[in-house]
Amino acid sequence: MRHRKRTRRLGRTTPHRQAMMRNMVASLFQHGRIITTDTRAKELRRLADRMVTLAKDGSLHARRQALTVIRDRDIVAKLFEELKQKFVSRNGGYTRIIKIGPRRGDAALMSYVELVTESLERPKKKKKGKAAEVAAAAAGVIPQAKTASEEEPAETKEEVPSEAGQPAEAETEKVGESEPETSSEEESAAAEEASESSDESVETEDSVQEEEQDQPEQRETPKDDDNTQ
Repeated sequence: MRHRKRTRRLGRTTPHRQAMMRNMVASLFQHGRIITTDTRAKELRRLADRMVTLAKDGSLHARRQALTVIRDRDIVAKLFEELKQKFVSRNGGYTRIIKIGPRRGDAALMSYVELVTESLERPKKKKKGKAAEVAAAAAGVIPQAKTASEEEPAETKEEVPSEAGQPAEAETEKVGESEPETSSEEESAAAEEASESSDESVETEDSVQEEEQDQPEQRETPKDDDNTQ
């Protein structure tokens, strides 16, 4: 009877089952993740954790024990030199099983088996608000309050622009007042020019009329001379 036997037979003979598990654990350490059924994944996890424990030991005896299971020397060298550095901070749980549902065809439940290589250290959160002030005080940096003498120059500087702005307004008013004077002068000059032009036109008309009156008298004088002859 098989009372209190924890191993799963998986429907295979002992030599076949052992060979299958050797191949699966070698593929897991070579690729980092494999897909298999749930029952095989649970059995594979036990064997893979045992190999990582031997790798963390790192002795020659432990390496030879791993070679009895994993027959590939390159994979054993990778396990003892590279992968064991990722499991130094862990005391167990070197593999993870992720269920992905039934397989198409025979509906066997499938799972991912992968190595857990994430570090256990959590990222530190940045200090904000009062915590930052406390840290600054602990470092010896104490913010100093502003004195009254330092605050007064700022007030005087603010008043200066307002005083300087008054003359500018006065200048703008003067400029506005001078504009109407210039316009009135231009209008008077234009009126004088118009009157002068009108006087000149009247004089030219008078001179033309006088010339017209003189011309008939000159024409009539030669007739009188003919009559006398």
